[in-house]
Amino acid sequence: MKNNIDKKLKGKSIAVTGGYGFIGSHLVRKLLELKVKRIIIIDSLEYGTLENLEKDKRIIFIKHRLGTDNPRNLLIHLIDVDYLFHLAAEKHNQSKDSPKKVQQSNILGTFDLLDIAVQAGIKKVVFSSSLYTYGRLNKPKFKESDIPTPHTIYGITKLTGEHLLHFFAKKYNLQYIVLRYLFVYGPNQYSGMGYKSVIVSNFNKILENKRPIINGDGKQTYDYIYVSDVVDATIQSMVCNMSGEIFNIGSSRPITIKQLTTHMLAVAKSHLSPVYNPPDWTAGTYRVGDTNKVKKFLGFQPKVKLTEGLARTYNWLKENRSDNR
Repeated sequence: MKNNIDKKLKGKSIAVTGGYGFIGSHLVRKLLELKVKRIIIIDSLEYGTLENLEKDKRIIFIKHRLGTDNPRNLLIHLIDVDYLFHLAAEKHNQSKDSPKKVQQSNILGTFDLLDIAVQAGIKKVVFSSSLYTYGRLNKPKFKESDIPTPHTIYGITKLTGEHLLHFFAKKYNLQYIVLRYLFVYGPNQYSGMGYKSVIVSNFNKILENKRPIINGDGKQTYDYIYVSDVVDATIQSMVCNMSGEIFNIGSSRPITIKQLTTHMLAVAKSHLSPVYNPPDWTAGTYRVGDTNKVKKFLGFQPKVKLTEGLARTYNWLKENRSDNR
């Protein structure tokens, strides 16, 4: 697979929406390592920062808010671009307070972007969707064949993005892959960006010698995957010879918040004990992805074990405390 990736990406022109955000900046850094010709980053900088990436002459930055700014302004920049990674989105937390803004960015913005991509001659799009498309909050594990029943505005907009890709594929033969990310964590993830990260917020508490917080009994169960594994899966999806497929991107390893907190305290070598707050809406939930399909078709399996990923994240937070408080 590595030789295939090198061959397909070396010397190519790539566009990345949300390239200065958490996952996007890790993706851009990896693409630069793979010797791409240039990377067009399209970002509003609402959730990202220029400091997330080192300067590189191959990076061209276009400040643009999807769904708000004139999409025609993107066309000249996307001509001769080979591949588009569409990661930019208004997040789940924002959908509670600004539902219209989330719809405008994630639905209208995605439509405009795909329309311009077709006009520019882009060959393939990889779209970051979400576990929120499923809607279900309990067992069994999510399967790509499940009928999605999202019950949040964010989940609805992400599912709509998937349908828009299907429309553009049918009408214009645009190649695409949809990735439904589970719970991604790692360095450069701040508690204020996207969904509020339990890992970041509790590690910051531990660093301040404050007890980590668990809501309810801590038995709510998640599927955590380290950001470098997500980047690998995202790139593999672009270079594969398939189109129109949906893949869950997670570890498929269930872990409760109580177990996660125990691991975090061990990684930090802390003797603190957690504080148990009253239950919140996550009580009794089970959100874990079945990853057999991506394993079968792409040969993808996460490489970074949870304890290793937590240690990397903790050490990064420790070294950059003044930046993420």
